[in-house]
Amino acid sequence: MTMLMSGLCEIRIASFRKALDKIMTKSSLLTLAAASAALALAIGAPRARAAGKTVVVTMTDKPPQYHPETLKIPVGTTVEWDNNAKTLHDVTTDASSAQNPADVKLPPGAKPFDSGFMQPGATFKYTFTAPGEYTYICIPHEKDHMVGHIIVTK
Repeated sequence: MTMLMSGLCEIRIASFRKALDKIMTKSSLLTLAAASAALALAIGAPRARAAGKTVVVTMTDKPPQYHPETLKIPVGTTVEWDNNAKTLHDVTTDASSAQNPADVKLPPGAKPFDSGFMQPGATFKYTFTAPGEYTYICIPHEKDHMVGHIIVTK
């Protein structure tokens, strides 16, 4: 995406340079200034949408674990869980799905999330919008203590 945006920017800048060579009158300077402002807004927009950071957590089989097991991230960060294992895994903070509801934890105001069962090679993403401490489990491996922790800061 970044390379595509860079390429588009280079094409747009080259087009503006060609136009500038042809147009050098006082009346056209106002038009050029407006077009430059529009280009600056267009270039800046994708960066604003991509401002949040993504952190990857991998899932393994032997033993069944999340890596890293504990994260500390700011609000607005997206976590992507990648099932690099050869078995099903999942990610849930839903106490009603846990064998022991005390194995999961959510901060006040946060809603539970659940990836559903993830086949090998599958990914799941979640963006954290509420600060606090989250504890999540893998339902098939809860008895094996496959537990992860995320601390979300303001």
